[in-house]
Amino acid sequence: MSIYRAIPRATFEAGKELRRNPGRRLPSVIPYLVDNLWEYARPDGQPSRRHAVYASPTPQLALQNAAAGALRQDDYLACRLTFHYQPAMIQLSTSDARHHPDVRQLQHLVNSRLREWAAGGLGDKLALAPLFMPGVTRGELAAAMAAEPALAKVVEEAAAAVTLWSPAPGAVSPDGELFFEIADDNFYVLHPV
Repeated sequence: MSIYRAIPRATFEAGKELRRNPGRRLPSVIPYLVDNLWEYARPDGQPSRRHAVYASPTPQLALQNAAAGALRQDDYLACRLTFHYQPAMIQLSTSDARHHPDVRQLQHLVNSRLREWAAGGLGDKLALAPLFMPGVTRGELAAAMAAEPALAKVVEEAAAAVTLWSPAPGAVSPDGELFFEIADDNFYVLHPV
């Protein structure tokens, strides 16, 4: 299966081996709450969205999703990807993660469980803060849960409701967004289409 990314034309370098970004990627269109729950619930062996590269099954969809950013669609170049070796990859049921049903469902679930906390004092609210902070790791969230049983209860219930990692049979869309994580010894190359 061929996969595609659209990148700004001005950044394209023919034949460049693109490697793992050493930093942690924060979501731009997914709430931190959902991003943290997805990372907490991520099964071993699945790519982390924090280090992911996003792609599309068609050049047209790659251009469409890239154009949701700051540049005009004409300023992007659609490219087919080739790999040194095939990385672990997942395909979503939606064309973009921002449209995944988990986004709305997890926000609703967590908000409905926390209504009584809204009337509490700052100390009560701070106990829940790790769930809403940017880029919280599984370990950081687990440590916060160990110190705050109410947070643990909310996170465990919400994590059990995550569907991103286990779509129902037949739920993967042929137009579904793909993402993969590049290992330190792997790379990919972009080929304009």
